[in-house]
Amino acid sequence: MYNFIDLHCHALCGIDDGARNQEAMFKMLDIAYLDGIRTICFTPHFKIYWFKSDEEIAKYSEKINKSFEIACDYVKNKYSDMELLLGNEIMYFNDIFDCLSLKKCNSLAGSSYVLVEFSPHAAYYDIKMAISKFLRKGYRPIIAHVERYSVLTKDFSLLKELKELGAFIQINSTSITKFKFGKQARFIKRALRQKLVDVVATDSHNENSSIPSLSKAHLKVMKKHGKEYAKKIFYDNQKDILYNTHKEF
Repeated sequence: MYNFIDLHCHALCGIDDGARNQEAMFKMLDIAYLDGIRTICFTPHFKIYWFKSDEEIAKYSEKINKSFEIACDYVKNKYSDMELLLGNEIMYFNDIFDCLSLKKCNSLAGSSYVLVEFSPHAAYYDIKMAISKFLRKGYRPIIAHVERYSVLTKDFSLLKELKELGAFIQINSTSITKFKFGKQARFIKRALRQKLVDVVATDSHNENSSIPSLSKAHLKVMKKHGKEYAKKIFYDNQKDILYNTHKEF
């Protein structure tokens, strides 16, 4: 049996809307380990409109690195087989590629893969153009929680088009386990059935209502869509992303 890899997690404390303090961060790491997660790539939000200057961006990065060091020390002493990595969940903006090249914001663990989010009500044209720009610049975009974008849930064919264009598709584990009815539930079921999903991640934000758990979603996917596909979207693709070994890139 393989262990899980989480590529979308807001467990670093005191950074964004994730873990509120060290105690909460440690609890989230405990929950993840007990759930079978052995690799976490932390993805604190990066939204350019938060910052008024490069100095503010630098201070934010410093806070991230300090929190990351604390998390690594905790894991080193308690879970020797757990690996922690660093990236960002980046809200798309026009100068994103300059910021990536200058290391003001981060791809996933220094790879060519970037976790990118858009406004829930973003126009399809804008999402498509952004994906095309990523690919031209040599990055592989992973679209965060696609189930949140109204333009995609309204027209499923657009999800297929983005996938064919070269985007990776990420959905949240809680969306698989909690959504039973409605537009999002139908969208997720169809995306999984047609094997359009590349990555399932926790997008966890706290130790209570938004925990870092993949096991329940994994079991559901395995039962409905088979062991091979479950392994692909909970482990294989994540491993290839982190080490830049995906054959299609």
